[in-house]
Amino acid sequence: MSHNEDFKDSTGVAQILLIIGAIVALPLLPMLMGWFTLLS
Repeated sequence: MSHNEDFKDSTGVAQILLIIGAIVALPLLPMLMGWFTLLS
């Protein structure tokens, strides 16, 4: 039982990190594309 709980906990941490990464990355993507268009 504890094996399964550890696995579920690790996936929960991975999902939280993915959500934080998406929240940080998604607003930056249009800004990065704008910088690339300005530089070129």
